[in-house]
Amino acid sequence: MKRIFALVVALFLSIEILAAAAVRYDAKTWAALKTYEAAALSKNLDNHVHELVALKCNFRGKDIRHTKPNWYQSSVWQPIADKTGKFADVPVMVAKPDLKAFKSIPTDSSGEEITLYGRVEYDVAARYYFVRLVGRNAATDSAGNATVTW
Repeated sequence: MKRIFALVVALFLSIEILAAAAVRYDAKTWAALKTYEAAALSKNLDNHVHELVALKCNFRGKDIRHTKPNWYQSSVWQPIADKTGKFADVPVMVAKPDLKAFKSIPTDSSGEEITLYGRVEYDVAARYYFVRLVGRNAATDSAGNATVTW
């Protein structure tokens, strides 16, 4: 019984460690990273499928939906520069282990600009374009490889 309990505890700990693991990109992939303002990317998200993006936004949406077993759906927002009181939003999906970090992003529209990293994806079954977020802090090594964390 003690062995089974120890095995279960070890399994849960290893899952937590893997869940908190950083996402690594090789130098070639990271060099293809493109930076977009949320207002610009929201207009033509479908043209950027499978593209690695740095998404500039100011706050996240208050609504977070648990749409798939390990994924949560939300949005990130940014004021539109030319239009007072108008905002642009980009739909995002966040993995369950990253949800706590995502919730730390402010929901107040007066927040400072932040950069989030992810890949534009398309869910065929739902006919839904979104950015699959992987983190908000990026560090590169001398070879140009990048590590993205929350």
